[in-house]
Amino acid sequence: MNVYNELANTDKKETFTISEYNTDNPEIENIKRPEKTIIRNLAIDTTQAFGIWTQDPNGPHADFWLTAKDFLVADYDGDGHMPYILDGNKITIFYNDFVQKGTITSTENDTLKIKWADFDVETKYVKFEN
Repeated sequence: MNVYNELANTDKKETFTISEYNTDNPEIENIKRPEKTIIRNLAIDTTQAFGIWTQDPNGPHADFWLTAKDFLVADYDGDGHMPYILDGNKITIFYNDFVQKGTITSTENDTLKIKWADFDVETKYVKFEN
């Protein structure tokens, strides 16, 4: 069994983990993750959203691969397959040690734009060409 225990938020110094071993520890908050990806009430074109994405087209690897099955983090230490919920244009990704929420604002012209809840600006991703 894999157990993850990583510092999720350096500002608040909170630890989030996935483990049945610490469910009785009130100091550690366990992430409640769906067993599989959930897609509902679509408000975006998933044929345009699904793909391999990067912020830096000249970089050595992609950032992530978005599929109907999962959100695969590239160059991740451990299992990079993360379940997510896509509801309308809102996406919630369940990483091993934190949850990230965002709004997909565009899927046009081989570009994916997401306004992540933790950032003031929209993040622009382009299709990764291997």
